[in-house]
Amino acid sequence: MKIYLDDWRQPPPGYLWVKTVNDLKKIVKERGREIEVLDLDNYLEEYSVFGGNGIDFINWLEEVVYTGEVELNPDVKIISHSSDPIMRAKIEEIGENIKAFLRSRK
Repeated sequence: MKIYLDDWRQPPPGYLWVKTVNDLKKIVKERGREIEVLDLDNYLEEYSVFGGNGIDFINWLEEVVYTGEVELNPDVKIISHSSDPIMRAKIEEIGENIKAFLRSRK
């Protein structure tokens, strides 16, 4: 499963388009082991009232993976397509930390 978090840009073919962080959290809780790619935007404009922005999601994901509340595919690819280079770098850095943690548990 490939997931694309964005409020207005349509996803590439083969991706599930998710517009809110709350919806993405629900999917990750239910199907985390099936996720191959998380491609995150940061600013979700009017959709941010439904759970925040991409950085809020990745911070939540880091916590729930570390505490064992959510199981993720250890080979998950976590990237950002945010137009803000600073937020894109922060999201991808936290994503790399999550992936390193998952690899350490293999």
